[in-house]
Amino acid sequence: MEKAFAYICAASDAAPRLLKRYCRKVYELGYVPICPKLSEAQYLQPDNADEKKDFHSIARQKLGRCRMLVVCGNEISHSMSAEIGAAEKRNLICTTLDGLAKIKEADENGGL
Repeated sequence: MEKAFAYICAASDAAPRLLKRYCRKVYELGYVPICPKLSEAQYLQPDNADEKKDFHSIARQKLGRCRMLVVCGNEISHSMSAEIGAAEKRNLICTTLDGLAKIKEADENGGL
């Protein structure tokens, strides 16, 4: 069975180790984590205006291929609000890591 893609929504300044932890948790819950802040940071330079624009374009395209957006962290930044708004416009499921864990738990226990 194919797993659903889950877009990782986290603060722009989240440390890579934290982003990796979020991705790992989403993976353990049975989803394919998609985290542009972790992957695109490997080759794009955010200080370059054109590359920053490209980053946002790539992130939007990846979000459009996901079934859900998972909000990670304790606070919602301006960029996270924009990602959540874009997900809502696409009628994607928006949840948190805790919410995703509860969905998984309910699923394992025979439904909601």
